[in-house]
Amino acid sequence: MSVKFIDVKEPVLKKGKHYLTSDYKTRGTRKSHNGMDMIGENHSIDDVIAIDDGKVITSTYSSSAGYYVEIKHANNYISRYLHMKKNSIKVKKNENVKKGQVLGRMGNTGDSNGTHLHFAVSDNKKTPQDPLPYLLGEKNFKSDYFKEFVKNIQKSLGAKVDGIPGKETLSKTITVSETTNRKHKVVKYLQEYLYVLGYTEIGKADGIAGPKFTVSVKNFQKDNGCVVDGVITKQNKTWKVLLKLI
Repeated sequence: MSVKFIDVKEPVLKKGKHYLTSDYKTRGTRKSHNGMDMIGENHSIDDVIAIDDGKVITSTYSSSAGYYVEIKHANNYISRYLHMKKNSIKVKKNENVKKGQVLGRMGNTGDSNGTHLHFAVSDNKKTPQDPLPYLLGEKNFKSDYFKEFVKNIQKSLGAKVDGIPGKETLSKTITVSETTNRKHKVVKYLQEYLYVLGYTEIGKADGIAGPKFTVSVKNFQKDNGCVVDGVITKQNKTWKVLLKLI
């Protein structure tokens, strides 16, 4: 196909100019193409960036994909960035990344004919999806995250698991801080959720409510009109705000 400009709203190239060189699913007589190939303006090389927040689940090399990165997002969908330049990848497996963060440099590694980025999206069953609606902002990776967060909280606290917060879920909430329930299984889900909400100072979700946890909770409380003490309770409204009950 001829090179086609895509006016994206959610970029995967740092300079923001995306020129399509190969469509999703169409490659003439070749096998199905489960992604989109793109380059920068005037065939320029660019840095590759994360389309949205998420966790790196793959950062490695293969003979077909070359040097590549896979990111698992809030709704458990995966974005993939293939054929990057050797020694250019800047993120590691299990690292949390933010939208727009540089992952590496466009390259020509693996089964590739010319420098470009192969960008792909798959659902939580690893079924390929058309990446274009995500690039255009018509679909996103966050739509199911709150429900999954609530389900995880409910499961951790022994409440009915339906993803719908209510009085029963709130009644079972516990106090969480550096000194109380600091290693309760609910901590990890709180850490992951606060990170997605933008409180990245919390760092890696390790399931332990330490100093970074306290800082992140305080910042969340300050932004949401709660008592700013770094302690998550019903009384200081923090649980109610987290569960969107007020």
